[in-house]
Amino acid sequence: MKSTKLINITFIGSILIATGCSNVEPKSIKTHKKLSRLSVYNIMGISKEKKYPIQFVVTGVIPEQRYMEKAHDIEFISYQKKGVNLEKIINNIEWNAKSFLGTPYVWGATGPSKFDCSGFTQWVYRDVGISIPRVSKDQARVGKYISYNNLQRGDMVFFDTKKRRSGKVTHVGIYLGDGDFIHASSAGKKVVIYNFDKKKFYKERFLWGRRVAKAPLHYVLN
Repeated sequence: MKSTKLINITFIGSILIATGCSNVEPKSIKTHKKLSRLSVYNIMGISKEKKYPIQFVVTGVIPEQRYMEKAHDIEFISYQKKGVNLEKIINNIEWNAKSFLGTPYVWGATGPSKFDCSGFTQWVYRDVGISIPRVSKDQARVGKYISYNNLQRGDMVFFDTKKRRSGKVTHVGIYLGDGDFIHASSAGKKVVIYNFDKKKFYKERFLWGRRVAKAPLHYVLN
């Protein structure tokens, strides 16, 4: 397994990365130089680049050259805005999530009148300025890994809900504290709040949590 490294990038004006929208890789350094005029910030839709430090989370070895020949090794990139009240962000996550209580569950739906589990979490976090991937298995890769005993309000919680458990993520919700979590439930057919101690099924199927509410963190998967 390749190790994961966190690299802070302070000079990004001419760095080329691969995004999830692209299925064609540059074939030469010359092409890299031409395309490198497109800032990472442009790709991510950030207008005021000086205020947002960029971080690359990568697997494998990133070459020292100015133009990344192995851009496909990048798992995702994120930017973080400083000086934001974390407690306010978490309160907004909870308020936003609870505002959708009772909204129907529909597989593949992304809101706001209906959701599936990952469509719900994506919508809730996006409304407070945190961009995460669309599906639960990809959402489970971003942010900080959190064990059950270290869950805090605002964390994503992931489950393997299949009859034959394989350890793969199939469901996601948002932790509210005191054992409560909110999610778009296929069984409940709507957005509901469950408690781990009262719904043993979910406690037994819990895999891990992910913390993205450290400040507005925005991710782009490779």
